Amino acid sequence: MHWHLPAVTISALLGIPFPFASIGHVNPQLYALAAGTWNPESSEENKCHHKSNLRGWMQSYLDVLCINAWQVKRFIDVYSASSVIGFSSEDISRIGHMYTLAADSRSLNIKDSLYGNETQFPVLKRQIDAYFALLQSVADLARSKWTEFDLRMMAVGFGVMLTSLVIHYVAIKRAYDIYRASFPTLGNSGISSGLVLAIFVVAVRACSFLSNSYILEEGKVAIFLLATTGIANIRHSIMKMKMAFEVVLLLKLISVLRFSIDLGPAKQGIGSAGTLNSDYEGHLSVYMAEIVPMLALFLLAYLLYKTTQNSSCWGISKCVILGSILSYVLIAIYWVIECKKLNLPPELQSVGKSRIPQTIYGIGLGQLVLLTLDQLFSVEKTTDSKGRVFVKTVAMLSAWSSTVIILLGKQGPTIALASIIGGWCIMTLQSLEGNEAKDGTSPVLTFNPLSVTQWSLFAVCLFFCTGHWCAFDGLRYGAAFIGFDEFILIRQAILLTIDTFGFSHILPIFGLPVLLGNNPFSQYNLEKQSVFLKLSFVYLMYGLIMATSVTFTIICVTIHRRHLMVWGLFAPKFVFDVVGLVLTDALICMASLYYF
Repeated sequence: MHWHLPAVTISALLGIPFPFASIGHVNPQLYALAAGTWNPESSEENKCHHKSNLRGWMQSYLDVLCINAWQVKRFIDVYSASSVIGFSSEDISRIGHMYTLAADSRSLNIKDSLYGNETQFPVLKRQIDAYFALLQSVADLARSKWTEFDLRMMAVGFGVMLTSLVIHYVAIKRAYDIYRASFPTLGNSGISSGLVLAIFVVAVRACSFLSNSYILEEGKVAIFLLATTGIANIRHSIMKMKMAFEVVLLLKLISVLRFSIDLGPAKQGIGSAGTLNSDYEGHLSVYMAEIVPMLALFLLAYLLYKTTQNSSCWGISKCVILGSILSYVLIAIYWVIECKKLNLPPELQSVGKSRIPQTIYGIGLGQLVLLTLDQLFSVEKTTDSKGRVFVKTVAMLSAWSSTVIILLGKQGPTIALASIIGGWCIMTLQSLEGNEAKDGTSPVLTFNPLSVTQWSLFAVCLFFCTGHWCAFDGLRYGAAFIGFDEFILIRQAILLTIDTFGFSHILPIFGLPVLLGNNPFSQYNLEKQSVFLKLSFVYLMYGLIMATSVTFTIICVTIHRRHLMVWGLFAPKFVFDVVGLVLTDALICMASLYYF
């Protein structure tokens, strides 16, 4: 037999004071066994025997419960007075009334004993039951406040999520009908294999949240499902005899991401040398850790510079991209100043570690302001809607990227390159599955949910590859103080949010229009409406995927609300998913205002 011994029971048996913060009650069976008076069968069969011993035990146990109740009542009063989210006044009043009744009954018992009258067994039992009811009421109240979710509010939240799923579906259906009515020359897509696979993958990932084992390995599950979609791309590539390089590159990238997830917390300290057996290997790892991020950063700057050579890149967008290149140079200087092997003067290190990050934050904020003003007041000077959206996407991503990279540390540029490669592969491979126009001339992609599903899974993989996980100890609190020494709640909260959700939410959502890059709209000289309808598809589908995952997270938390790991595993997962969903909805709204 396994006993769960409350602290108050052990204290009563040892004769030591009760713990102040305990709300348990003294176990009667164990207390009676210690006194040698617990024998229910003999007390029922032989009521005339051991009456004095039984009365003595009940009297002693009543005294212990009285002290137990006083300690619990005192703790509840102190907790409610000092805690921001203490118990309500109604609950405190009810507990106080129960305690008063039990204490008054106990006072009458004490008066009888002073006059030499023996308290009858029914009276002792009623007094014990009164204290038991008080202690049980306090325990139930504390359990409902501290260790249980509000089922009514959970039902409301679950209803809201179901309504959201229905609204997403209706909006996607409506956008598809408008698309078909606007472009009747396109063939009927029907239910494609990509749609079936996308639904299957989203359903499998959502159902995996019902198991604590899969939640612990959420990043690996996302990698597995992304690789599954990559294998489906291999099938289409073999059937159509094209894009084998893109498929192989995507699968190799997925393999690299899979092994990087295993690094876990070690990624937060990337850039520092480990303890190796060989000094040569140790020095080589240090140099590689310093050089590789620099090379990746310069490669990112080169890619942005090539984008400025695009004919559609002009005006504000070009200035924003050039500002990001300047921020990349400042990041490289910041890392050089941080390098301890250079032995730079402490004054220079102190100024560089604070001023350079603040300058990068200021440049990023200025870039976002410029893009907002450009969207509000600029006049469209090009008829190439797809090219214009692409340039606006690159400008927005570059404006966010410098802040995200400096917060993430020296792993930032490599993760950014991985996201570019993965995004390019997903964008290119989405044309493997297409539908024929009615004249049979060429495939036209009207609805490809598989690419959006891959984009969503890729974003989840990036979250875990950057050293984060769905727990409060998975937050990189030090990132909130890069460039600052003092703590200001709103400022540090914004920086911590950007570090946590930069590569998994902010950049992927603003980068979703990249999926238009390989769309053959230009072959048909389609109008601006076609681009915006496609964007509507992409954002509605992405929101539907996120809402589906959060809905199943709510179901998981509801089922496991009494689980031992509810506060260590399920509740943090719920918090991260809900915050991610709110952030996703907000970013989709901002992206819609920016691109549409």
